[in-house]
Amino acid sequence: MPPRLVQFILGGETCIVATVDDRGLPNTTLMTWVVARNPQTIAMAVDQRSHTLKNVRTNGRVAIEVLGDDLCYGLRGTAVIEKETMTSAPFPCALVAVKIEDLRDHGAAGVKFVGPTYSFHEGKEHRRDVEERVFAELKGPAPTI
Repeated sequence: MPPRLVQFILGGETCIVATVDDRGLPNTTLMTWVVARNPQTIAMAVDQRSHTLKNVRTNGRVAIEVLGDDLCYGLRGTAVIEKETMTSAPFPCALVAVKIEDLRDHGAAGVKFVGPTYSFHEGKEHRRDVEERVFAELKGPAPTI
């Protein structure tokens, strides 16, 4: 992934994740608990009860659309479950890492794309603290080289 895209996916950005079930049917889900660990790897918190996790277990093939201001990328790769149960998520989530194998820039010259955003309702700001803990767990420990 280019540096600009890696910097963008540091947590809290909207992504659409697509998987395929054992019958070949597509499944999409909106995710915000997604971080780029490096130019080759994305980590996601995936609900243990979801079709997405079931599909990752079945075949591991994943496509991700990353949407932001003047960013519109399609990524494809192979997912593996690194941790069955995350400690930071407020509901049962697996930590899934995706090795990026293909990237397409869907941007077009002369077209300004404005990415989706989200915020918390008044009184729910504490959810940002939960997200920060999830993002830290997804990023993993700092390299020690």
